Amino acid sequence: MAECGYKTIWKLVNTTTNVKVTQETTRCVLKVIDPEGVALRSAHRLRHRVYTNKGPNFTIHIDGYDKLKPFGIAIHVAVDGFSRCILWLEACYSNNDPRIIAGFFVNFMKRIGRLPRLVRGDAGTENVWVRAMQIAFRFSMIACLE
Repeated sequence: MAECGYKTIWKLVNTTTNVKVTQETTRCVLKVIDPEGVALRSAHRLRHRVYTNKGPNFTIHIDGYDKLKPFGIAIHVAVDGFSRCILWLEACYSNNDPRIIAGFFVNFMKRIGRLPRLVRGDAGTENVWVRAMQIAFRFSMIACLE
């Protein structure tokens, strides 16, 4: 439970149950039931999650970086989950347009000549076309194999 702080637990309890508690009560309870996690979070030394991947281009992770948007630069990146190699790092005027992100994805697939098994990204609107293409391509590949 070391990855969840008291604010996350407090919000979860207050939004998903009929119980209403204060942040202070949540903090005190969490200190009792998870002292190791509280100590790790206090020391800023969280345990890294175990992550396994079956090979190169099996899983790719995509995301945008918005900190430079006030200067007219939107960045989008994809990283291979196995090697942590950067697959694309693109800067353009927007990383919120699904057509632009889909274009990055298609160019990547053309370059490597195959489809990654999994694409992981946030649930943002910029990833809907990549999601749709991944589902369509995976479905058509499965249909061809049968």
